Amino acid sequence: MFVEKFIKTVYIGFYKDEEYKLLCEIKKNNKTIESLKEEFDSKEKLIESINRYLEDYARVYISTFVNSINQGIIPSCNKNEYKKREIEIENIKYLCIKNRYSIYVSIYDLMSTKKEYPFDLDFIYPIFAPIDFMAKHRNNTFYVLILKEKIAIIGYKNNIPIFSDIFELKEENIENEEVEEDIELLEEIDLEEEISPDIEKEAENIEFEKKPENLTFTTIEYNIIKNLKDAIKDYYENYSDDFLEKIIFLDTVNIGKEIKKLTEDELLLESDIINFDLLKTLNILSERENV
Repeated sequence: MFVEKFIKTVYIGFYKDEEYKLLCEIKKNNKTIESLKEEFDSKEKLIESINRYLEDYARVYISTFVNSINQGIIPSCNKNEYKKREIEIENIKYLCIKNRYSIYVSIYDLMSTKKEYPFDLDFIYPIFAPIDFMAKHRNNTFYVLILKEKIAIIGYKNNIPIFSDIFELKEENIENEEVEEDIELLEEIDLEEEISPDIEKEAENIEFEKKPENLTFTTIEYNIIKNLKDAIKDYYENYSDDFLEKIIFLDTVNIGKEIKKLTEDELLLESDIINFDLLKTLNILSERENV
């Protein structure tokens, strides 16, 4: 209708990562006329802000994501694949994408997220949905979404996500000696035992570079490398016989360039860092859903 061109539509994406983060975009005639990012140190302040938008505008769409561990990706839309993985289909909600793979999340966690806020949530996404939306390189590649409290990983092969995992980034008091010991463990990985025979010949010529003396770690970088090592081991043992070629970090916390050097030095993998606007991506997903 002609009148639709003059009605303002508001898209609000938010999530909690230590603090509550919110992006409000006001659109008219499919063009953004106002955009505002906010951070809140309490849920009450977040609720107050969203309630003001709900009072001022008639058309408001609110989105967030579930960040629990009870979710993942299956490289199929067949329910039998869920049964094979001992995932109870009656306890999850899943979305089939292009009839090739599906993203699922626990119904319990969906309901808990809905009940957590006094306003209606129009779209609740699995944490993997914005990563998959962003992913362009889809062969022998890990995408790693970096938050302050978690990392979420998707592994792609032949254009299909075949691996997913979520890791907590725990606060730890790390002494330099502890970091060096753990890095030594990374250097001592026995590739012939931990990956398939098909790539043993390639692995024989790989040598881990020694940690430079002036290399410094932050807690979050240390945890990311430690968890990535576990994820890569799991990937090689259970998901793929092909070597990973690249790790792409979707950075929401301004992690800095050191993580790129650490990944390339300690895991022998090429890496890129993309400054990722997770809130903007949530709003884009919501707008597409609303078309």
